[in-house]
Amino acid sequence: MGSRRIVNVDEERFPNAAPEFGCPICGHSTPVPVLAKNGYTIACCAACSVLHVSPIPSNEMLQAHYQDPSYFSGPEEQGYQSYSAMRKALIPHFKRRLAVVRSQVPTGGRLLDFGCAAGYFLDVARSEGWQIAGVELSQEMARRASDMLSIPIASSLDSLPDGDFDAICLWEVIEHLPRPIAELRLLRDRLRPGGLLMLSTPNTGHWQAKRQPDGWIGYRPPSHLVFFDERTLADALARAGFDRVTITRVSPLPPLPNWLRDLTAPLQRGLSTGQARAWPVALMAWRATRLLGWGWQMLRHPGDDIFATLEAVAFRSA
Repeated sequence: MGSRRIVNVDEERFPNAAPEFGCPICGHSTPVPVLAKNGYTIACCAACSVLHVSPIPSNEMLQAHYQDPSYFSGPEEQGYQSYSAMRKALIPHFKRRLAVVRSQVPTGGRLLDFGCAAGYFLDVARSEGWQIAGVELSQEMARRASDMLSIPIASSLDSLPDGDFDAICLWEVIEHLPRPIAELRLLRDRLRPGGLLMLSTPNTGHWQAKRQPDGWIGYRPPSHLVFFDERTLADALARAGFDRVTITRVSPLPPLPNWLRDLTAPLQRGLSTGQARAWPVALMAWRATRLLGWGWQMLRHPGDDIFATLEAVAFRSA
């Protein structure tokens, strides 16, 4: 099986395709196909059990994909419908994640956002006192981030010195990397001894990934290439040389049935508009909606994993 072509790459769109067959985590050469999505095959590594696109697209293919303007404002199954429209909704998540970083690394240190897109997380981090830097492959997103933050945004890690950062963050990035172990090792080298790496990624342990894989948004090739559960993510970080790895299952706002969504919508609008008098009530409604959403998911899927996202914290040895 290691020498057999498992999937036909879209060679008209990506004429420079040079697919790779080994597992992107352990290098094993016998992938077991489990799912077809967007014209690609997702396979399970017979050795380490990680799920990955097989074959992994070439660098030329991925460069063309991420430089396409429609990636950040096109079909959701390929990228984002409107990344800029997500900014306000992302800020609470960024603040919560920065609080986790701050609990381990004193504020004011050097922080790198790897895959920083338009720089929204870096903007929040700087407002909280961090010295910031970013890396972004998309030239358009890097330009937007640089214009907003008035700092240069690197296109790769090559220009960044080793041992320069107290914290490095990757928000929904590791699943995009064709060679995650190699990139994680480079990121580890950029950390100071004792420095922290924090990342997030879709959770393949989620009930929908297992029961309704065709409809799960996490399976999104060629944007997403490698897919993790708690065990395979911890294994990847250990292979890359990180210590003290902690994996937490988290979730965005769980979906509600239509009748509950309609019931809470008026109060939710008060939260989104930030009206002063509506704010306390709307905040309570937001918390209640989260609890209702989780409760609804647990009733519908008893015993299943309802958490859609994994967050990992890991350290470079001191």
